[in-house]
Amino acid sequence: MYSVEIVSAQQVADNAFRALQVTAVAMLAGWLAERALDTGFRVRGLGPLAGLLGLYVGSWFWAYGGWNHGPMVGDYAIAPAVAGALAVCAVLKLVGLGFAGPRW
Repeated sequence: MYSVEIVSAQQVADNAFRALQVTAVAMLAGWLAERALDTGFRVRGLGPLAGLLGLYVGSWFWAYGGWNHGPMVGDYAIAPAVAGALAVCAVLKLVGLGFAGPRW
């Protein structure tokens, strides 16, 4: 027989709620970063998508640097998510400036 870990409904609900919290915080961070930097792209949902991508990028970069994670939401750090969202929006801003061409 296969060995299966028995998980209670409470643990499943806790994991789902934790994932919901992390997703909401990442999307909010991306929305705020997109509004602050004004990437120039008018695509619906770009801010929340940048936040979700920033969660991954920021967490990877933070772990690579070995820095303190700071406050946590749902077992994920907030500071790397915000920094990652800002980095993703900054790259999008540079791409938008490159597409715009020279301004003189």
